[in-house]
Amino acid sequence: MDGKANLLPELEKLVEDSNLPLYLQLKNIIKAQIISGAIQPGDKIPSESELCERYGVSRITVRQAINSLVQEGYLYRKQGVGTFVTSPKLRRRLPRLYSFSEDMRELGLEPSSQVLEQRVIEADEEMAEILKLPDGSRKINKLVRVRLANGEPILLEKTFIPYYLCPDLVKENLEEGSLYSTLREKYNLLLDHAYETYEVGKIRKEEAKILRCQVSLPAFVIERLTYLKTEIPVEWTKSIARGDRLRFTVRLVADQAQIRREIEF
Repeated sequence: MDGKANLLPELEKLVEDSNLPLYLQLKNIIKAQIISGAIQPGDKIPSESELCERYGVSRITVRQAINSLVQEGYLYRKQGVGTFVTSPKLRRRLPRLYSFSEDMRELGLEPSSQVLEQRVIEADEEMAEILKLPDGSRKINKLVRVRLANGEPILLEKTFIPYYLCPDLVKENLEEGSLYSTLREKYNLLLDHAYETYEVGKIRKEEAKILRCQVSLPAFVIERLTYLKTEIPVEWTKSIARGDRLRFTVRLVADQAQIRREIEF
């Protein structure tokens, strides 16, 4: 849909004597259209003046409704152009050990990868310690990929895997296949658990170019260290994920799980 969006007829009227403020009624009208799919990601909604005229409300009321939807991530503004419907955020469930490819397929999206680097390198002291490399075995597989959902870049990953565990990994086609499936099916590496850390960051210039987004966009900086059941490290990955396209959710169960919160000064 291009230009003005069509509002749902059955929801077009605002009720003056309702307990719900007018701006919330208008917000709910627009929100209902987004959730129902009546207006799609990328569609432009009517201008403030058009909404004022259609609903007989003040510009302040319209602006409150729009601002609230922008804050909740349903709409975004383009300076001098208008207000548009955002793409829905992709969700990852924690603490499940997830695969990007498998998660995207569960969401009904088509995962793909663009390999920027795939080679064998010598590990430095820090990486050798992280991956607990055996003495005399300093080679590691380095893999840099852009992960996409329906062709849209979501995150930039740098992955390091011990060479001795999968010496032919550089020959694998990891643009079309899943890394975790390859480790499991071709190298019999059954991933058991991982530790992940999350920090808030911003997209840098070189990352913005790759991820096709704005510089300084909020981002998740994610580090993951994955182990076999025998506690042998298999993978260390650092990801830069677009904060506008990814959301993490955690299921909390009373008295059955503990979540550690660490604050560093």
